[in-house]
Amino acid sequence: MTSHSASGGLFSVTLPNGLRLVCDPMPIRTFALTAIIHGGARFETPEQSGWAHLSEHMVFKGAGGRNARELAEAIEHRGGTINASTGYEHTRFEVRGMRELLPLAVEVVSDLMFRPVLEASELEREKKVIEQEISEAFDTPDDHVFDLLQTAVFGDHSLGRPILGTPDSLAPARSDSLRRYIDGLYNPSETVVCISGSVGPEDMETIGRYFRDVEGRGGREATSAPVFLSGHARQKRRIEQTHMALAFPGLNRYDDDLYALKLYGEILGGGMASRLFQEARENRGLAYSIDAYTTAFRDTGLLGVYAGCAPEDASGLGELILSVMGDLAEGPLEAELERARAQYKTGLYLNDENAAHRAGTLSGQMLTYGRVYDLEAQSGRLDAVTVDDLKRVGRQVLSGGVASAIVGPAMKKDPADVFRA
Repeated sequence: MTSHSASGGLFSVTLPNGLRLVCDPMPIRTFALTAIIHGGARFETPEQSGWAHLSEHMVFKGAGGRNARELAEAIEHRGGTINASTGYEHTRFEVRGMRELLPLAVEVVSDLMFRPVLEASELEREKKVIEQEISEAFDTPDDHVFDLLQTAVFGDHSLGRPILGTPDSLAPARSDSLRRYIDGLYNPSETVVCISGSVGPEDMETIGRYFRDVEGRGGREATSAPVFLSGHARQKRRIEQTHMALAFPGLNRYDDDLYALKLYGEILGGGMASRLFQEARENRGLAYSIDAYTTAFRDTGLLGVYAGCAPEDASGLGELILSVMGDLAEGPLEAELERARAQYKTGLYLNDENAAHRAGTLSGQMLTYGRVYDLEAQSGRLDAVTVDDLKRVGRQVLSGGVASAIVGPAMKKDPADVFRA
């Protein structure tokens, strides 16, 4: 077991199987545990679409020596909470609770990740539950539009398929095939466990024993690099509002310009003072809800815009979004940069005071970069961004094409025509 000290009281340990533990002491009586695995929906074949999410569900049906009810009661009867989530590149397990719950929380999480039971009868029942989750997502147009957008951007690549999969892709999963899939996805060498709050270096030996006996696994095949496709998805529905989502080529997690892109996105659509909010809502009344966001993967990224509007305003709103983005790329103001920087920094410091945010952030940094970054380093990168940097990333974003997804009523002029031009 290799130990590493870090600044700010952080302490990390690397186990022989490659799993990394991060201890993040805070002067509070509770703890937040986040276990993050570099494994998610991106690591699926077309036939396995949705299996990463199915795996996350199934481990809660029985793991270690506990069934589904006992797993939930072990945490909740002592006042804690437990949850999990599946993304394209990561799967997370999270526990929150009082200090006294920590050893049990670590035991339960280690069982979920590395000692699932996967009973056949539970698997068939859980497929039905996920089918209802798929239906719920479809019935929520401001959620479903983002699934359509992923496909418009990435096509047949695994990043272009919905994380939930489909009933047809889930149907062939059996206990033995799902176990093989989990064994490839949940690899200790691709896992970081971070505990923030009421924890200290003296706890690492106790925590480590729950993960030390997990054998290293063969892992999964690397996925191909995605290509940005300027696709356009249109789904007509009899609803009151049109939901529009746009995507432009962004930056990956390792790009030096990522902070500049984040600030560009903040100025574009990060709050009530943003250009899109002021132009689309305040000045023209074209949308009640409109915002911009950035998504960064390990080898690609997106700058996105979402808006909900009246069907008759959709085309005009699409034209306005492109116009505002073009103007911002040519002439960002120093005052806008300062506002965006202040907003972003405030968010960093507020999150740093929350154990749950710290555990999630630090575990992600360690998994992605092999280290953690203090606030001063992150603030320094924000301070280094200039107006010229904003212009460069803005022009770069607009030069790579645009993908769109639209869900809403039929209309005389399809706003997607604006983006195809």
